[in-house]
Amino acid sequence: MDVLLRVLGPLLVVLAVSLISFVAYTFFTVLIPYFADGGTPLPLLLAELALGCFLLVNLLYNYAMAICLNAGTPPESAGDSAKDAELGVVGFGCTKECQKCFRSKPPRAHHCSVCKRCVLKMDHHCPWINNCVGFNNYRYFCLFMLYLALGCLYVVVMGYHLFLRSVVPLRRRPAKMSFADAQCMTLSWLISLCIFLALCLLGGFHLYLVLTNQTTIEFHVNLTNRHLARRKGESYRNPYDLGWSRNFQQVFGPNKFFHFLW
Repeated sequence: MDVLLRVLGPLLVVLAVSLISFVAYTFFTVLIPYFADGGTPLPLLLAELALGCFLLVNLLYNYAMAICLNAGTPPESAGDSAKDAELGVVGFGCTKECQKCFRSKPPRAHHCSVCKRCVLKMDHHCPWINNCVGFNNYRYFCLFMLYLALGCLYVVVMGYHLFLRSVVPLRRRPAKMSFADAQCMTLSWLISLCIFLALCLLGGFHLYLVLTNQTTIEFHVNLTNRHLARRKGESYRNPYDLGWSRNFQQVFGPNKFFHFLW
């Protein structure tokens, strides 16, 4: 499975970039000209174009950062108190050494069998970015999902009427719409809708993880611990939970608005 993920990773990144590029191409070459020919006022048309560019640039930037950034490598020496303090793990146990990569292994760090190294605050290995999601790139991973969902929603809403016109029989289709444009619009709208619905589930789950200061790995561990504590008549609390506001700031920084931008 690990070998399969290493092979699939680059292919899935190429697929993701191809899908984004195809939908963006349809938006700028089919949808925007359709609104221009339909008599949309120039200021409104420019605003729609600017919003599309804003979403696309932020989407691509955060995707590139999630791919290219090192997810977080533990230090060589054990007991790096400065790094532990930055991760918010002071007082949660001493730093151990990984028996696979022989680096220090602070609390919340896990060894990725695909990347063959330990990752700080590892969430999971994501084949869609061909990288682990961890301490350094989790923020960019979340923002990528946010801007991708907003971009897909934008295409779904803006392209709804043109999509309906694209799927009608050829004889009833507007004369200005070519067969190729209709095919591009239909496929782009369906791709955007499917991705948006999938991101509502995945993004909602990661929002919950951010607000409760958990990783995907810790979420499953905490479920087990909670179940065991309930059987003993005890209550279990996530030791890293600092409250919604501070948990959110730990991922996105103290500024609640401008840190959604790069």
